[in-house]
Amino acid sequence: MEHPPVDQTVLVTGGAGFVGSHLVDALVPENDVRVLDNFTTGKRSNVNEGATVIEGDICDPEILDRATSGVDLIFHEADV
Repeated sequence: MEHPPVDQTVLVTGGAGFVGSHLVDALVPENDVRVLDNFTTGKRSNVNEGATVIEGDICDPEILDRATSGVDLIFHEADV
């Protein structure tokens, strides 16, 4: 990626984990950020307050449809 995203709706799967949460921190100031996480290994306290949290599993089609609706960019950091 040449330039960081700006004014985008961004989904970060696994956004409550170590790598994902740092990515969310970097994206929140300039974007509408969603975090999809099931919190089996990630911690809710890791998620930036500026992000929208969707709790669920990325293998659940209904949750995935809701999380990806209207998203411009996805960073996949979740374990499957």
